[in-house]
Amino acid sequence: MTKTLGDITKELTEKILSPAKVEAEQILREAGDEAKRITTDAEREASRILVAAKKEAETVLKQMESDMDTAARNFILMVQEKLEKAIVQPTVETELKPLLDDSIFLEKIIEELILGFSRLQGEESNLEILLPEKMRDELGEWFLQKFRQKAMKHLVVHFTDKVSFGFKVGVEGTGSHYNFGEGLVEAFTEFCSPRFRRHFFAGKES
Repeated sequence: MTKTLGDITKELTEKILSPAKVEAEQILREAGDEAKRITTDAEREASRILVAAKKEAETVLKQMESDMDTAARNFILMVQEKLEKAIVQPTVETELKPLLDDSIFLEKIIEELILGFSRLQGEESNLEILLPEKMRDELGEWFLQKFRQKAMKHLVVHFTDKVSFGFKVGVEGTGSHYNFGEGLVEAFTEFCSPRFRRHFFAGKES
């Protein structure tokens, strides 16, 4: 039987185009499913990255806040220390130096030290005292009178430029002295500093 153009077209459609259409539809469905899977995975990964980035940002922010708090506290402490050094020690020194440069005051203190030393050490050792060279004229004659009276027979006196004000005292030959000059300033500064901080920075303490 002779095939017509319609028969040939129908046969091609059934044997070639129809299966090709089915396969194309299958490919499109699979491509759509894969696209959805890729999109879902991408959204999930993006969400994971966003959550991780948010946590990291929160961690960085907390660390920055902590660092800023620490830096602020350190700055306040530095300012307090500078204020303390600028106020307490100079004030203490200003108050003590005139007293420790007063020859009458020094004479009285030295006499008291001699009495105390004699009670503790007896006559076995000499008390050595170092005084500022600038006090030689004011105290030199007084010491001579005391030596003549043998009131200070166990005392060795040196005037030296190594002492700026006040005096140093110790047992002769030991090389160790108590510092009644800069040492007193330091001792009174340490005594006054906590009180200065408590009252001057009272509003900043918890």
